[in-house]
Amino acid sequence: MGSTAAPSPDTISDSEFHDILAKYPACVADISAAKRVKPGQETLASLDQYRYGAALATFGSETPNVLMELDDVRKLVEWKLQHGKFRPTLMKLVSSNEPGFVRETVQEAVAHYRTKSNASTAVQILTQLKGIGPATASLLLATHNPNHVIFFADEAFHWLCCGGSKSPIKYNLKEYAELDKRVQAVTKRLGVKAVDVERVAFVLMRQPMTKTTASDSAQNPPTGSVADSTSQTQPAAKRKASALADAPVLEAPVRRSKRGKQASMVDLGSRAKKAETHSSAHSDPIQLTSRFAALKEGLISGEDLAVNNSWQRLLRQLPGEIDQVSSLGSAAIPTISFEDTTDPTQAEPFLEQLHRRGVGIVRGVVPKDTALAWSQEAAEYVEQNTATSFPPTSARPHDIFWSPAQVKARAHSNIIATQKFVMSIWKSTADNASVTPRFPISYADRMSLSTAWRAPQRGPYAHIDGGSVERWEPDGYGRAGTYKDIFCGRWEEYDPWESSSRLGVTSDLYHRAGACSIFRMFQGWLALEPITSSGPGSVRVCPLPRLATAYFLLRPFFSPASSPSTATSTTLAPPPPNGDQWAFNHPQNSILHGALPSYAQEISPTLHPHLQLDCSMIAVPDLEPGDYLVWHPDLIHSIHTPTDNEHPATTPTPMTTTGTPTYIYLPATPLTQTNALYLARQRKTFLLGHPGPDFGGGRGESGHGGRPGVQDVNDAGGDDGLRAMGLLPWDEEEADGDEERAVLAMANGILFPDLYDML
Repeated sequence: MGSTAAPSPDTISDSEFHDILAKYPACVADISAAKRVKPGQETLASLDQYRYGAALATFGSETPNVLMELDDVRKLVEWKLQHGKFRPTLMKLVSSNEPGFVRETVQEAVAHYRTKSNASTAVQILTQLKGIGPATASLLLATHNPNHVIFFADEAFHWLCCGGSKSPIKYNLKEYAELDKRVQAVTKRLGVKAVDVERVAFVLMRQPMTKTTASDSAQNPPTGSVADSTSQTQPAAKRKASALADAPVLEAPVRRSKRGKQASMVDLGSRAKKAETHSSAHSDPIQLTSRFAALKEGLISGEDLAVNNSWQRLLRQLPGEIDQVSSLGSAAIPTISFEDTTDPTQAEPFLEQLHRRGVGIVRGVVPKDTALAWSQEAAEYVEQNTATSFPPTSARPHDIFWSPAQVKARAHSNIIATQKFVMSIWKSTADNASVTPRFPISYADRMSLSTAWRAPQRGPYAHIDGGSVERWEPDGYGRAGTYKDIFCGRWEEYDPWESSSRLGVTSDLYHRAGACSIFRMFQGWLALEPITSSGPGSVRVCPLPRLATAYFLLRPFFSPASSPSTATSTTLAPPPPNGDQWAFNHPQNSILHGALPSYAQEISPTLHPHLQLDCSMIAVPDLEPGDYLVWHPDLIHSIHTPTDNEHPATTPTPMTTTGTPTYIYLPATPLTQTNALYLARQRKTFLLGHPGPDFGGGRGESGHGGRPGVQDVNDAGGDDGLRAMGLLPWDEEEADGDEERAVLAMANGILFPDLYDML
């Protein structure tokens, strides 16, 4: 007897499963027939044949004869768009990927899965590609591993993880890890393929259940199904579910309002000088949903004239500032010896230049021999525990958080003293602002280990961390009014070093993998090996914290006056002296140049021509082991990867490297309420050996040999090191006044509620 209720994944029988699976072709045919397609466009039925037929035949074996190319990815994305929700910007974004990078990234992810059997991590590797969030990434991986990997489809998630309820989905890696765990249980119990579970879920969620008859089960099974196979599929091997950090999604958060109709694209017209038109991952601006056009209109409502006038002032001032930093070169970046940070005659000029340039180097924060020893310890830790190590040619940071080197560095007294020193330039204008830079906390980020150099992949020219579209979002930086002076036409009054305007910020509305959710006053690197100013892994920065920030935030409100799409724009002031005539957009479009939900803010010569990035991006001076590089969280920066012609043909020595060098990501982070709440969560991950909270769940380093514990923190940094890790209460008597005492009491109450009657 059939049932009118949809069976659950925990109780569905083998016969029910195959009866429903047999209905898939008819279900898709009905949906395809009801869809209207444009002339020349493939139907869903045709694309479905490719997805479950030709694509699996080409890529689904253990040793495929061909590699997946960009065109293959595009066709799978086209199927996804017809099979599920249509995303108007997705195909353009996917198409902007470099073909070679697509090929190598897919190959790396597939190889990682076949070696580690961890679908979540393989999906995370694929999300490096533009437009490829966890859902689309899982589709690419499932095409290569149909037996064990499931596509992150709405229907699959709703049936397997939500009991058939159509609950909102965030499309992040945490959810996919749960989906992977559930599908493994079904495939193991029934001896079926993940690809078939995917199609059964589609039928169950798209069609109401009716009674199953003998004629139903007699239908031909879909291509690639278990019944189609010449031999019974063996149960999938049990796999660990790794709930990693949330990764890129391209749509607005679920709580957002309905998405509007897409507006026309803006033609940039004359874009930039010839020397500036290079190296952008996608040179054309990406149109977002119409919500962002309304958001832009609201930001500058009633301030059109003031904003336009401020833009013209900005364009007049930029060339002189850029000429100055360009002529100074690396000398524009201030440096100071750690020993001199307590000497006012040396410290004050350094802090003044740090305030002006937004970047600086403190030399010799830890002794060179100590830094080199930490580098060796980190290498041994990774070698001993290979599960967390990416392939040796990978240019990405290693997903390790609790190596001896990292734990010792975060707790080291000189590191904490340096963080207090550089954070002292931040000030708060608000009364009773709950922030103090005098009591730094540790933020557990990753590290980069020495790796063999490999040919560079074309990518963003430069970027800014701390979110992208969030800087224009009312629920992002708008909550704290961080950039209100800029959006009101008073960029000269904007203070990049005002801390109270950043306390209410939400910088990760879209839950990007590894996105920092706390307030960092500085991003930082601690060099454990020499880093040359022109070598692999070196940093380049645009040391104009006020002007450059004002420019990239105002850029989306203007277009070249000669552009056809700006016919309705109005020029409210004379053009800047360089002859480029730019006009204020009326009405505003939905483009935020270089900003996409769940991605870092990209800065490129094409989209941001007036920044003259070939001149304004300055190489950071050579760093020696033990040097500490810090820069403002809004500063434009890039990691330099030399071309084949630039790369030195040298033989590595104990003090040099021809690959990417070893350094620890070491931000300077003040004590605030939000940061204290994060520290409480991070403390738990430290004790368990799990990744930092911003980097998702999973076992991480919990089983690693040589992983430091609380005693190691104490040995490395004493009481201050323990406090920075949330392992010891702050002494409120050390506060400088009542306001700071209140911050310490608040943090102690969050981290040690049993000691402060806050249970």
